[in-house]
Amino acid sequence: MQGRSRPDLSRASGFRPDIQALRAIAVLSVLLYHLWPNRLPGGFAGVDVFFVISGYLITSHLVREREKTGRIAVGRFWARRATRLLPASLLVLVATAIGTLVWVPRSLWEQFLAEIGASVLYVQNWRLLFDSVDYLAADNQPSPVQHFWTLSVEEQFYIALPLLLIVAMWALRGLPWRRVVVGVLVVATAVSFAYGVWLTDWAASQAYFSTLTRAWEFGLGALLSFLPALSRHAVAQVVAVLGVALIALSTIVLSGEVPFPGVAALLPVVGTALALWGGARSVLAPIGALAPVAFLGGVSYAVYLWHWPLVVLVPFATGAPLSTVDKVGIAAVSLVLAWLSTRFVENPVRLSERLLARRRPRTVAFWAAAGMACVLVVPVTGAAVLRADEERAVAATRTLLETRPDCFGAEAMDPALAPCENPELAAYPLVPSPQDARSDDANRDACWSGPDETVLRVCSLGPKTGYDRHLLVIGDSHSNVFVGVYAQIAEERNWRIDIAGHGGCYWTDALIVRSTQASTDACTAWRGEVADYVADADDVDAFVVTHSSDGRDADADVVSGMVSAWGARPDLDVPVIAILDNPRLPADTIQCIEDDQDTAAERCVHPADVVMHDDGQVAAAERDPNATTIDMSEFYCAAGVCPAVIGGVVVYRDGHHLTATYAATLAPYLSDRLATALG
Repeated sequence: MQGRSRPDLSRASGFRPDIQALRAIAVLSVLLYHLWPNRLPGGFAGVDVFFVISGYLITSHLVREREKTGRIAVGRFWARRATRLLPASLLVLVATAIGTLVWVPRSLWEQFLAEIGASVLYVQNWRLLFDSVDYLAADNQPSPVQHFWTLSVEEQFYIALPLLLIVAMWALRGLPWRRVVVGVLVVATAVSFAYGVWLTDWAASQAYFSTLTRAWEFGLGALLSFLPALSRHAVAQVVAVLGVALIALSTIVLSGEVPFPGVAALLPVVGTALALWGGARSVLAPIGALAPVAFLGGVSYAVYLWHWPLVVLVPFATGAPLSTVDKVGIAAVSLVLAWLSTRFVENPVRLSERLLARRRPRTVAFWAAAGMACVLVVPVTGAAVLRADEERAVAATRTLLETRPDCFGAEAMDPALAPCENPELAAYPLVPSPQDARSDDANRDACWSGPDETVLRVCSLGPKTGYDRHLLVIGDSHSNVFVGVYAQIAEERNWRIDIAGHGGCYWTDALIVRSTQASTDACTAWRGEVADYVADADDVDAFVVTHSSDGRDADADVVSGMVSAWGARPDLDVPVIAILDNPRLPADTIQCIEDDQDTAAERCVHPADVVMHDDGQVAAAERDPNATTIDMSEFYCAAGVCPAVIGGVVVYRDGHHLTATYAATLAPYLSDRLATALG
């Protein structure tokens, strides 16, 4: 093989068995990772392999077109991409949407259907990115279309790359166009990589889904298309083998504990680039020509599309976690569905001249939009059903809160009324309904700072002047679940209650390490704002505090941090009132309730010694001469168990945040205990 000064574009235009082998490796890695994550902890890197291949092939195509015609026909390029990607993806999305409506509990419809809509529009990666920084969405379950984030990133790349090249060649039209394209790609790739490294260190959950942090992976593949082919066969073989070795290594050494993409993504990305650079005659070529490998590479796109919805939906359909037999079955069914959809849907649309192949871009755009609109009908219809149910549920909740039947909500746990039983409650539906529990929240933006925000927001409830008491409430989301309760108490007792809340952060001098560096720094800055605010608080009768135990018992540092922070208040005669944390139930609590609402109060219970944790506030209060605690645990647990439904009310909107409805039934008890603590 002779070396050349020009890129190996001719080979990139033909069938590449080595690329089929890489596709097979990539999709097999992802499939095994999703089915047996402990066996292949870094299998998720398979998507990075796809990104590099896409960058290489798409750029090769655009450059060939520029060489042949002197221009890049964006419309035709996008039309080809649409006929390649949309048929199979829309089929999978409509099937998944129907499966969601049939098998998935309604409590998850809102999240799942919204993500299906985002996937249809190829913005799923941004949807997941925004959810990753939404404190209240942090407990979202993986949806059956979560994997569409990679397709969204690819589609955005397909839109941006030709436009970037066209604009660059026009703006620098006096220069050789090849140098312009390479220069632009080098700069864009370097900037994206640097940004990805920075954001991964700062906020890994955002970096993982961002198009901007992944662009360099496509960019490296794009730049590879300009490299001359390796002239020596032996060198090409070594390079290809080294590339495959790096890909294999990445699937083993990477894991969810490694910040990604960042620097760690170099392993699979560089490995893929080396394997591609090895060329069409490398050791991968005969492997890719093997019938099973060629088949898997040929249907890799469809396998990727089908397997994950099955992984998520099958447990809902069967009512049991995936067994080994289930996983093997999912792998087999994924292959069958992939072959069927490729053979009878994707290829006919892409290749048949009677359908969309060789059609004008405007025609393809029309049918693409029509197909997407048709698929969107399913999640939109499901959302409409949810809205109707929500309106009925809100009306039922309002009626019950106004009439307050005996033993409703927390009253059912009142020790003074034990046993408190009201058979008439069985005639009412649970409130809030399980599908609406997630949104049953009385928190207010004015009282709340998000997990990445440094600003201190303080809202004021009750009278501005002439009040009898003035309380300052400081805490995280477990404090702000009581905002509606505090509003009621403030009105009934003529108190002024100020509330300052922050996602995942509370009043302490101890360092709080959050899931991202951005959240950690924001919490530290917010706590500094709290300290300054408290130092100037000369008209406060008590500080009311609480914080989430995060499902584990507090250590000495947690206790010392609270003691230190409380001890810095300007007047130590002003008491600190610490409300002890509520239980932390499993994340699937709402689904347990939804399985059979009539028996949920008996079925969905958990041992108190498992779900109750020491938040450290009792020990901290013992070390502060003017601090006391309020223990509401008797309204969460009794006889050694903590139920998820009490007195006809759903207690938690997820695994650990109280619903606004149940919190409202706690109002008279919390009011009395606050009054007692104030003397």
